Amino acid sequence: MINIEQQTAFFKLIGKELEVKIECIAIGGSAMMFYGAKKVTKDIDLVFTSRKAMDIVKEVLEKIGFKERKHLRKIFRHYDESKSEPIMMEGHDTRFDLFINEVITMKVTDSIKGRVKEVHEFDNFIVKILSPEDIIMFKCATEREKDRDDALELIKKFNIDWEIIIDESISQTKIGGDIYPVFLFDFLSELKEELKADIPSDVIRKIRKIGEEIMLKKIKTGSHIKVWKFKQNDQ
Repeated sequence: MINIEQQTAFFKLIGKELEVKIECIAIGGSAMMFYGAKKVTKDIDLVFTSRKAMDIVKEVLEKIGFKERKHLRKIFRHYDESKSEPIMMEGHDTRFDLFINEVITMKVTDSIKGRVKEVHEFDNFIVKILSPEDIIMFKCATEREKDRDDALELIKKFNIDWEIIIDESISQTKIGGDIYPVFLFDFLSELKEELKADIPSDVIRKIRKIGEEIMLKKIKTGSHIKVWKFKQNDQ
């Protein structure tokens, strides 16, 4: 586990080692700690806009003692996985998960970039922080341990604009995230039913309708549904 002070120290170290300015977007627990919505996180999740930028940061992480976790077991194959396969870097009792433009079933859109709430500069390392709404949506995409608890904390702490989540769900279907609204519906439904999250029922109904419409469209046209996930292989 890593706290905000330790995360900041890593970001400063990366920034000092970088020879050019590199931007990334912090998601998940990494972003939540900047908001004071989480005290510690299991790993540091960062999204880059290019393979080159991610590779440069990967080289810096290797230089300061991190090693790449090579064995990732593909749960679902991606339609272009060579361009978007994530990288896991382990070391110093923590892990960096590095992504390019998308995280599992969700892509980084211009609207998501436009909702960035904070920008932090650590010398040459520039870290942008997602809006609370988008953190919740990425939590749905990763669906890892404690993600529902984290989403619940965000809902309690912030006045969530649910229209943003509905609109972004529609945007994701238009750029290839076919299955995303289905995952989002399940995620929000479980939050409301099991964790008693304050989510308007109308929001869940709208998300379900979006998912149903895209699935029916795919079935009628005989199109393939594109989905992928990655999981650590502990063997």
